[in-house]
Amino acid sequence: MYFEGTAFSRNPEFRPSLEKLCGQLNCQLPVYKNPDEFVVLQSSLSALPDRSQLFRAVTRNRAAFTQPYPSLELTLLDYAENPFARRIFRSQDYLINAQAATSAMRPDATAAISLNIAAPKTNVGGYTFKLIY
Repeated sequence: MYFEGTAFSRNPEFRPSLEKLCGQLNCQLPVYKNPDEFVVLQSSLSALPDRSQLFRAVTRNRAAFTQPYPSLELTLLDYAENPFARRIFRSQDYLINAQAATSAMRPDATAAISLNIAAPKTNVGGYTFKLIY
């Protein structure tokens, strides 16, 4: 447990017991972070009249625990599906309105993501993105 404490505390089966134990021992568990427990409900990338791009997505925290909003790695692809631009956005870059006031996402909560991307020189043929910590 000493060497694997962080990984152990992220196990959904053991976390509730560890939280109780820490409450009695006056200790604090590491923040729960598991990007695999976010699900993407929808996403889109749309060209705007000025050639800039609007990326939108909606995610849900499927974890049984509150966890911080993840960062988002967005990659733009050309028509041959070759990446030509990649950037990592922090949660304060993509959250809309009231969501930006909180630093964590409760279980079963959804978050709307919206990013305006400057007009690229290369024509956009597609995109990929992933949620990361």
